[in-house]
Amino acid sequence: MTKDVHDGKSSPSTVKNEENILSLTKSFSWSIAILALAAISSPVAQLNLSPVYGSIPAARFHREAMIATLAVSVVLPRTVIKSFTGNLSRVPTVLAALAPFAEWILFSYSNELGPLYGPLCTETLTFYPLLLFSLAAAMDAMDNLAKRGISVLAAPMVPAVVSLATFYLFEIGASSFLPSNMGSTDLLNRCTLWIVLACGFSFLSRSKVQLLVIPLLLGTLVLNPHYNGIRNTTRLNKGLQPYGWSVLARKESVTGYISVLKSEENQFQLLRCDHSLLGGEWLVTPKLQEQGITKRESVYAVFSMLEAVRLVENKSKRDDEDKSALVVGLGIGTAPNALIAHGINTTIVEVDPVVHEFATKYFSLNTDHIAVLQDAVPWVDAVSRTSPASYDFIIHDVFTGGAEPASLFTVEFLSGLSNLLKDDGVIAINYAGDLNLPTTALVLRTIHNVFPTCRMFRDAAPSPNESSSDFINMVLFCIKPTNQENKIVFRKPVDADFLGSVGRRQHLAPKPEHEIPFPPPIVKGSEEQDESTSPLLRKDAINLLEKYQFESAARHWRIMRDVVPSVVWEKW
Repeated sequence: MTKDVHDGKSSPSTVKNEENILSLTKSFSWSIAILALAAISSPVAQLNLSPVYGSIPAARFHREAMIATLAVSVVLPRTVIKSFTGNLSRVPTVLAALAPFAEWILFSYSNELGPLYGPLCTETLTFYPLLLFSLAAAMDAMDNLAKRGISVLAAPMVPAVVSLATFYLFEIGASSFLPSNMGSTDLLNRCTLWIVLACGFSFLSRSKVQLLVIPLLLGTLVLNPHYNGIRNTTRLNKGLQPYGWSVLARKESVTGYISVLKSEENQFQLLRCDHSLLGGEWLVTPKLQEQGITKRESVYAVFSMLEAVRLVENKSKRDDEDKSALVVGLGIGTAPNALIAHGINTTIVEVDPVVHEFATKYFSLNTDHIAVLQDAVPWVDAVSRTSPASYDFIIHDVFTGGAEPASLFTVEFLSGLSNLLKDDGVIAINYAGDLNLPTTALVLRTIHNVFPTCRMFRDAAPSPNESSSDFINMVLFCIKPTNQENKIVFRKPVDADFLGSVGRRQHLAPKPEHEIPFPPPIVKGSEEQDESTSPLLRKDAINLLEKYQFESAARHWRIMRDVVPSVVWEKW
């Protein structure tokens, strides 16, 4: 029997085998690493699109185009891909480093490209090439491993299957982790993640291409307005100054890119989340003071209308100081500020801590409230069981980005809110959309199922050129099913209800001429015509709503471009 070990030392053959195993392990780990970076770049690309296009338009073709790119990388011979570059590993490094600059340039054409083709064109020139070359490089490395003795990779299509499976595992994990943790560290912001990816790809390439990446990354850190640094924000505001706008603050957060915008020309402030506005206030200027306006006024009438939950008549004769309110969704805090001012014990449930921070700092949110900074779905589910009938008033105001957070409009969630209402309580629900869209019909039908007695009002009279398919703001006032013997009647407001606000004097009381039949009539010939068999929105079937949301989000996108100039959205 031959011994491989002599005098405590390994034989040359053993050393060689160990070196081969180490080399093969390093090569396989390299393949996994480049696939992981490519997978992480998928949600990073989406996150960088959402401030300009919104999350729903950004995702419209993302998965389908990604699958097509993966298919091309598998089918196209790697010799063909190599003929363009030589060393496949160099290309993702350059593409990741170039991505922030490419997006910066492409975003300036967002108005022309629109919400349908803008995201697709942007990713076609940034993310999809990065994905193609990353996967090709990983499969090429696995082919080499097969030639060097790993027989399991030698079978046809095995490198492709292993690469695709690895990519999808990392992509699913990254797509789940990143959006819900944005802003938790300095590295977790949109533009910085591209820099991190470029550094990762550069480390894997270990070639002279690293010298090219350094100036590109430094350029992003110093020049790119999308990078959230102090100097970059100053540079951003210099770029916005000719258009009469400025950014007072901006942060990454769990619901999107949050910023406070100021119109220098018209003197109002807005709270932005991605490609949507959560609310705004007119600033008190000498000109407005001359008109008797001495307090900041809401830019949007709908937020004053929500306060009309206090005007619904009921049998309770208790004072406001003895009542309690729940507000789901904060915005800038217009409605909860009014409830607090009237002495009502108010609880605010807001999933985004940055929204709460900016509402307090820039929009004077009264701190005399209970703040619940977490997802409303599990909170309502738990509290509705342990403390039912806790609130006299509930305000449900969560609409953003042209899309309904589906989980907050389900039968289960709305039923939880109904359980939290006292028997004579009132809930006000803010909703925006087109009455002819399936999304709107589904949501209103679900609300009607939980709250059969509601009155619905639009926030303004129809414009002369308005069509039946226009996007409108609505507020629904509903009472519990156990209170159906009563009708929803609004008392006439008194001076104390207005809190010294000119805007509330104009918009607080819902106007009879703005009322919309509830539930609205179903359009003949539509899929929703048979109401008895039409589905409701339930937590296990929220895809019913999500699959129809693009059209609503696209209309909302165009409205936002009318409210705020394109350049403000594009420069972030």
